[in-house]
Amino acid sequence: MQWQKKARLQRVIASLPMSNTIYYAIQRSFGSLRPGRHDPTDWFQAALQIARWIRLSGQEITGKKFLEVGAGRSPEIPIALWLCGAGGTTTVDLNAYLSEAVVAESIRYMRRHSHRIGCVFGEYGGHSELKDRLRQLVSFSGGLEALLQMANIEYLAPGDARNLPYPDGSFDFHISHAVLEHIPQQCIFEILTEAKRLLRPQGLSIHIIDLSDHFSHDDGSITAVNFLRFSEEEWHRWAGNQFMYHNRLRAHEYMNLFELAGMRLLKHSVTIDQRSVEVLRNGFPLDVRYRHISPENLAIRSLNIMGTFSGVQQEKA
Repeated sequence: MQWQKKARLQRVIASLPMSNTIYYAIQRSFGSLRPGRHDPTDWFQAALQIARWIRLSGQEITGKKFLEVGAGRSPEIPIALWLCGAGGTTTVDLNAYLSEAVVAESIRYMRRHSHRIGCVFGEYGGHSELKDRLRQLVSFSGGLEALLQMANIEYLAPGDARNLPYPDGSFDFHISHAVLEHIPQQCIFEILTEAKRLLRPQGLSIHIIDLSDHFSHDDGSITAVNFLRFSEEEWHRWAGNQFMYHNRLRAHEYMNLFELAGMRLLKHSVTIDQRSVEVLRNGFPLDVRYRHISPENLAIRSLNIMGTFSGVQQEKA
């Protein structure tokens, strides 16, 4: 769909009573949530990226507790972490978006493609615990609550990741996948501040962030940096609603924000969109906010970042 048409449709729906229910119904009928389209593999691979980085840091996830920001429609990340041996995940969302129908489709997909799912988990594929848990998952036939209980998932929605009802040091890892880009900058800072309280000593905060213009995912006529041409006021008119809000922060701004929140950055990786680099070098018009940034930095479409609050105070002293 042409991105302007999608933006106008989202703006109209956002203004209606029961807008979330209406938008979900449209997604189920015509959009990415249509029956038969849900493939959990991308989320599983994201969870495995998180698990690999934890192992590279010298830690393991077996028996550990995760706090996920942004549950979405289906708890693929917590399920994948459980398959890999995690002790449990608390997943938090401002809105109760979790869909029993989408979750059921995800389970059916895994049942039909159990061999492929086992292969996706690569280095974990030979672990007896993963095999046992995967067998439990593909043979599961209960409802959503029973599934969450089986996979040791606590679903907190509505819940505010800036202020959570858990004691200090309740979690080993603080994570998100394709969520932070939809949150205002000041709120991200407050979420990270709360993570500092909630993480145990040596705890890690790991986030996978999609920096691309999300309209470009469905409209091939625009690039991943198309939204950088607009002023804040103009972009708000196009996408200032709960369905497509994007803060448009660039990778270096996220890293500065994490450090400002008191985090010591341990690792990060980026993916650069070469098509965006080319259009930027060829004079793509930019809002003044972005004109001082190099094309290569503007064209970063994804950022994976890991940090810890452990030892920060000692280093500053």
